[in-house]
Amino acid sequence: MKVIPIFTAALLAAAPLAAKGRSGGILPGAGAKDPVDIDAGKLDYFDKEQKLIYSGGVVVVNGPSTLKASRLILLLDKPQQGQESNGGSDRVRHIDAEGPVTLVSKDQIGTGDRGSYDRSENKVYLFGNVTLTQGDSVVKGDKLIYDTSTGQATVVEKPGQRVRSIFTPSEAKSEKKEKKEPAPAAERRAD
Repeated sequence: MKVIPIFTAALLAAAPLAAKGRSGGILPGAGAKDPVDIDAGKLDYFDKEQKLIYSGGVVVVNGPSTLKASRLILLLDKPQQGQESNGGSDRVRHIDAEGPVTLVSKDQIGTGDRGSYDRSENKVYLFGNVTLTQGDSVVKGDKLIYDTSTGQATVVEKPGQRVRSIFTPSEAKSEKKEKKEPAPAAERRAD
């Protein structure tokens, strides 16, 4: 298995997966006080297991981040003695998102076949056909691991495969924009 740590510019492309430090929300970049808004076609709740299964075009908005998935499974910590079982985001211990999965935060987008978050590890994962974009910059691999406590992202590829990154310099972006703009009318006249 080939593991390649991503630093500096590549970390910027991986940043849809949150700001440094434990955020307190269920999605990266969200704070403990940010409400969690989940919209889905169906919800199944299993009290004994403290498990919620959302299905049917699931959209989760938590602070600045939005997660879209076909199915979302939330595992909650069991309520403490005398504690109300309200399913608050502070009780979410693990999330599995079945895809396709899209995670959007500000100008960054991460996609994969499935995703996962584990509070005890403070890590967010995207698995299968992972693509991370920020503007024209793109990072592709099979698995992304983002540690929310350190801010380090690692892209892992299948054995024998290679991680691929494309970073477009700002000069190239400027030249591309200039080529798209039409010439002023005075310059277009044929003499």
